[in-house]
Amino acid sequence: MISPPEARRAQGDAAEERACRHLDRSGFTIVERNFRTRGGEIDIVARKGDVLVFVEVRSREDAAFGTPEESVTLAKRRRIVAAARQYLSKVPPSSWREARFDVIAIEGSGERAELRHYPAAFDAKGKVL
Repeated sequence: MISPPEARRAQGDAAEERACRHLDRSGFTIVERNFRTRGGEIDIVARKGDVLVFVEVRSREDAAFGTPEESVTLAKRRRIVAAARQYLSKVPPSSWREARFDVIAIEGSGERAELRHYPAAFDAKGKVL
């Protein structure tokens, strides 16, 4: 069954909120949420020390159509990388030393949903690491 757009947006917002809490507890500072460019969007930009982390958050109620992390396709990764390049062009180069791309997958619903964090999930060419 396909959920209406409002329900999917609410589920996505809840997943991003949970991901932000996870990152905060893990020592990250949330710099920006939902950074949009013409070609793509970054769900969360976080910082830990001088490392900028571009985080893609994916959620699914169940794995009937695959896991959330499996839905981060090569095309999606390339759009995230392009958006990250736009973001980096707007911040001073001296404000960061390293950048990486993480994926946070949330499967299930509510606070009992399983959260999986994949640091450095892919590189700047969109290649899965």
